[in-house]
Amino acid sequence: MDQTTKVAGCQTGFAPATGNFRDGAPLTGQSDHLVNVQLGLEDTKRLSQITLLFNYASDRVTNRGPSNLGGTGFLPDIIEKPGIRLDLVARQGVELRGAKFEVKAEARNLTKTRFTEGQTFENGNKVYINRYNLGQVFTLGISTTF
Repeated sequence: MDQTTKVAGCQTGFAPATGNFRDGAPLTGQSDHLVNVQLGLEDTKRLSQITLLFNYASDRVTNRGPSNLGGTGFLPDIIEKPGIRLDLVARQGVELRGAKFEVKAEARNLTKTRFTEGQTFENGNKVYINRYNLGQVFTLGISTTF
C-alpha cells in the first residue's frame, strides 16, 4: 500500500491498529504460572546453612510474531519454555587449629533444564530461535579471615 492511500478513514500514511496488534494476545515476558519455593535450615551458632531452591515458570512469549507481509494475519509468537529448575546451596563453618574457615558448596540446575525458544506454525513445523543446554554447575569454595 502506498503512502497516499487512505485506509478505513485513517489519515494518509496510517492504517488501523488491527494490522499490528491482536486483542487477547498474552503479554510478552509473562508466564501464566510462576512458582518460587525456598526451603532452608540454619544453625547460626555453628555457621551452618543449607538451602533448596525450586523454580517453575510456564511457557511465555518473548517476542510477538510480526504481521505477514501480505498485510493479513501474523506469524506465530516466539515462545520460551523455562520449565523447572532446582538448586542446592550450602555453607558450613569449620575451625581448624584455631583458625576459622567457611566452606561453601553450590549445585545449580540439578534438573538439567535446557533453554528453548522458538515458533510453532499452524502446520506443526517448529523453528528454534535459541536452543541450548544450560548444563549443571557445581562450585566449592573455602574462605577465611585473618
